[in-house]
Amino acid sequence: MDRPSWAPVVLSGALPRELSDVLAMVILGIASLQLVLTGPLPFSSLSVSWVLPLLVPMVCILAALSNSPNREREELALVAYGGSSKQIELRYVLRGSIVTIVGMVPVIFRLLSDNLSFSTSLLIFALLVFVGGSTYAIPALKRTRSASFVEHYKG
Repeated sequence: MDRPSWAPVVLSGALPRELSDVLAMVILGIASLQLVLTGPLPFSSLSVSWVLPLLVPMVCILAALSNSPNREREELALVAYGGSSKQIELRYVLRGSIVTIVGMVPVIFRLLSDNLSFSTSLLIFALLVFVGGSTYAIPALKRTRSASFVEHYKG
C-alpha cells in the first residue's frame, strides 16, 4: 500500500475549527486592537507593550491543550491512514500560525497602512507568528512522541 501524499494529512487540520481556536483568535484580536488603538506603531520602539509577545504563546498553548482526548483519536486515525508524526505536527504549526495571524489582523492592517517596506516591525510580527505556531504544536509533539501514543497505535 502506498503512503498518501502529505497534503491530505497536513491540510485536513490546518484551518482552525474548534471553539478554543476561535476564543484564542478573539483574545489575540482584542489585545492587538488595544495595542493598535492606544499606542504608536506596534513594535516600533522600546516602549512597546509586552502584552502581545507574552500573550501569543500562552493563548496558543491553551487553545492547543483543550480537547486533547479528541485530538489524540484524530491523530491516531491519521497515523493509521498513513500519515507520519511530522506531518501531524506540521498541521498544528500551520493551525497555530493561522490562529495567530487572524488574531493579529489589526496589527497587520496597521503595519501595512503605515509603511509597506521591510522593517523590524514586520520581522517581529513574523517571529510572533512563528512562536504562536510552535507553541500551538507543543502538545501535539508531546502526544505523538509519547510511549502511550505508540501503544494506542499498536492496540
